[in-house]
Amino acid sequence: MENSLRRVLVCEYVTGGALCNGPLPTDLMDEANAMVAALVGDLVALDGIHVTLCWDNRLAPPTFRSDRVTLFPVAPGEDPEARWRDAAARCDVVWPIAPESDGLLGHVVALFRSTGRPVVACAPDAIALASSKTATAARLAEHGIAAIPTVPFGAPPPPAARHVVKPDDGAGCLDTFIVADIATWTPPHDGRWIVQPLVEGEACSLSILVDNDGGVRLLGCNRQMVERGTDCFSFHGVEVGAMEHRRAAWEPLARAIAAAIPGLRGYVAVDLIDRPDGPIVVEVNPRLSVGYSGLSRVLGWNPAGDILDLFHPRSADAGREEAHV
Repeated sequence: MENSLRRVLVCEYVTGGALCNGPLPTDLMDEANAMVAALVGDLVALDGIHVTLCWDNRLAPPTFRSDRVTLFPVAPGEDPEARWRDAAARCDVVWPIAPESDGLLGHVVALFRSTGRPVVACAPDAIALASSKTATAARLAEHGIAAIPTVPFGAPPPPAARHVVKPDDGAGCLDTFIVADIATWTPPHDGRWIVQPLVEGEACSLSILVDNDGGVRLLGCNRQMVERGTDCFSFHGVEVGAMEHRRAAWEPLARAIAAAIPGLRGYVAVDLIDRPDGPIVVEVNPRLSVGYSGLSRVLGWNPAGDILDLFHPRSADAGREEAHV
């Protein structure tokens, strides 16, 4: 029955129209499209779900093998936030995706919460803490979790032959520089920059599901395709499930991180560097990440329903059966 459908609004920041009155950032588009395709694909593979997808109408419309996806266009000249509120009013629950940079994730989550709709997102305090690499490293260290030493740019740097400098609230590898002489380096633009020692090891990530009681399921042990250049890093995607042989070592880490940052809820990603003496955490992403793409295929079951149920439970008569993909 049409009335029994749960209507889920998916709003991804880059493709969803936030930038409709300015240029589109080509360096983020591949990751944005991958997350949208994976999430919408998983949602419509579940019984009883209809997806409304906010979409910048300058982009080619995406194709999904389902008639339960409706595009909600946002056009140049429009107020994207007003359009998003209109879209939320037509749906039962909102699933936003946004970068932490400049407080965007926290802002977008607060905007949708102000509509009165349930929002698939971590608690505000958890988002605020995890959006700062300095605060995250300090919190993890307080709880005895190995994290890369992180200080504000201009403070005495951690001892190292080379350092990594990046924005405190950066996403991905954007503006992530390798610096041989930190004393003479100058940031390319204003912002809150941080300094970390360059740590050798394999770039990896965890895909974690944190439930309402703080219980943790480690969904994916992933390898990140990060290329180190002479003076910067570049990100080329995630090999989901490629590090499953490290699961036994990483499960306690996933539980410890969730305990250290109360308010993490739903899907959470953790970037880390794996070394012979154990993993060291780079950052915590309190949101959907590129590591979600292809996760259902690797798992053999669809995690979208379990995540959604934490924020908008299915009614008893809707059943618990999930579609496998």
